Amino acid sequence: MSARDTTATEEVAAVVERLATLLAGGNAPANVWPRLAAFASGEVVGSNERAPLRAFERILPRRWRRRPHERVEARVARIVRGGGDAAAELREHPHASWRALGATWRLAERTGAPLGPALRDLAAGFRDLGQSERDVSVALSGPASTSRLVTALPLIGVALGALLGFDTLGVLTGEPVGWLLVAIGVGLLVAGWWWSRTLVRRASKRPTTPGFGLDLVAMGMHGGGAADAIVSEVRSTLRAFRLEPSGIERASPVLELATGAGVPAAELLRAEASLERTRARTDAARAAAKLGVTLMLPLGVCILPAFLALGVAPLLVAVLQRVLS
Repeated sequence: MSARDTTATEEVAAVVERLATLLAGGNAPANVWPRLAAFASGEVVGSNERAPLRAFERILPRRWRRRPHERVEARVARIVRGGGDAAAELREHPHASWRALGATWRLAERTGAPLGPALRDLAAGFRDLGQSERDVSVALSGPASTSRLVTALPLIGVALGALLGFDTLGVLTGEPVGWLLVAIGVGLLVAGWWWSRTLVRRASKRPTTPGFGLDLVAMGMHGGGAADAIVSEVRSTLRAFRLEPSGIERASPVLELATGAGVPAAELLRAEASLERTRARTDAARAAAKLGVTLMLPLGVCILPAFLALGVAPLLVAVLQRVLS
């Protein structure tokens, strides 16, 4: 898979897996970021596949753009070497996956839970989300392209009339009936564009980190704290890192089930988190498939009438004027 084919979430998943491997190998948490930064710089320098780096640069706020080609790993490593806090730095990142990594790091510090296994679970979840993002993007590309194409139909109609030798543009700009047609056509065109854009945006909307709250609770349970305290700590961490509390409401019932059955709660929590991600992926695919049908509504109600008003009606008026003259 080339760099152009990977999503931002999968890029973060690769970094998380490297972190987990370095920690499992006995590296101290303070030392893993400099190693990752050196590794990342070796990947970037001299490479022709810089699409993920450029994608991150476009969405970074100003405080993250002070060094034009500084990757996240390099910035965090620099902050850590200066005595700063890696989790606090990741909390400011605009991408939810980096903030989720920071939340995992912070919760491990507060609960004493082992960070390495939690990062491996996090990377697996990110890879699943990245695959879902790619699938949904492919499913949405067709309907979105269709929406853009049909929006241009009225303008194509005007150009077609001119190619046929009729002064359709003069009809639209030089006569009261043309002004009326322009007002109707442009109004319908704007309404159809807004309607189609709204449908595409709604179909693209999905949870950024489904089931992540349950994964954090499962990680916190390995720290040996009380279940209620861990759930409360996870809620506050999610708020602090501006992450959705997706699935966290399921934590208490799962913990009660595990306690009553005398089984490890972490496994049940991870299974529930996996189910949340599967549901989110299914819902996103369903919304993308449904979009191909719902886009027919603005096409029939707005775009085609706008085509008639701006493309067909002026052509008929121009034809009648020529015949009568």
